[in-house]
Amino acid sequence: EFYGGISHGVEKRSHVRSRIIANALCDLIKRSDSVIIMGHRMSDLDAVGSAIGVLRICKMCDVPAVIAINSEATLAGPLLKTFLDAGEGHDFIAPDQTLDVITPNTLLIVVDTYQKRLLESQQIYEKCKRVVVIDHHRMAVGHIDNPTLIYHEPYASSASELVCELLQFMPKENNITPLEAQALLAGIMLDTRSFALHVGVRTFEAAAWLRSRGAQTADTKLLFNTSKEEYEARAHIVEAAYIYKGCAIATSSWDHGDQRIAAAQAADELLSIMGVNASFVLYRSGGDVNISARSLGDVNVQVILEEFGGGGHFTMAGAQIKNITVGDARRALIRELDDKLDQTTVQG
Repeated sequence: EFYGGISHGVEKRSHVRSRIIANALCDLIKRSDSVIIMGHRMSDLDAVGSAIGVLRICKMCDVPAVIAINSEATLAGPLLKTFLDAGEGHDFIAPDQTLDVITPNTLLIVVDTYQKRLLESQQIYEKCKRVVVIDHHRMAVGHIDNPTLIYHEPYASSASELVCELLQFMPKENNITPLEAQALLAGIMLDTRSFALHVGVRTFEAAAWLRSRGAQTADTKLLFNTSKEEYEARAHIVEAAYIYKGCAIATSSWDHGDQRIAAAQAADELLSIMGVNASFVLYRSGGDVNISARSLGDVNVQVILEEFGGGGHFTMAGAQIKNITVGDARRALIRELDDKLDQTTVQG
């Protein structure tokens, strides 16, 4: 339904659009009473990192702002803990606590998602009259309608990369701190799998700028560490996977804590197996079945998972299927691979 859904994004070399968006964003922020920054549900390092970068822009505009995040349901726990330990915990607030302070002149800035159903809080979105979207995912059904300002670039590696470019057009005074630079670098590293996939010239330019602002790569890498239990769960998922038409398909029955991290890491690891062009990891979350998909670029996992109501990128996508068993979801995925595999293969 959207043009370009089965092709790779083309990277733009000009920064003119970034400069225009940066100026427009500052004008909107300065004309607001307050700003609420929000990512997607089960926020990851890219959603939180880009939100932290936008928060710095608000501070430079001298407008009160907070990041609405459910700290009990996030994949960026180590990053949040780093900011809490640094005494920056007041910048993060539970979504329901922001509802009472929203005014007609409150600005909502949504990062790392363009779909209404994936927002951290639907209530905040419905209550705010002015919305800004900063996202790098492909447009899909159910996107935010008529935002006041949109910075949507599917060629970008991550929302953190886009926010980095906006920050570079801000005054050097009171620009990002080393800890904020580290958060943005973590977001880029997550969505590029440590600069292995979906990277362009501007991705490395953003990373170099963050390094010049004090980001430490070794400290950033520590944010990706997992517990021994999660590592064992990931190993079990990889061990139980089977190969079907060049795609690794695995299911997770691990019921200790949140499986999302283990499933996403297992999907990444499966791509290192010879002959595997794409990976799909299925796991139960409450009453739903989630699918985490990754690709090396030969298979478009985005269009495959869009059939299940999901989406994402050419090489990274996810979906959540309701009222279905893991076995039925796996069989439905295999049928979809049979139908779509030839269409999603990049020719030449």
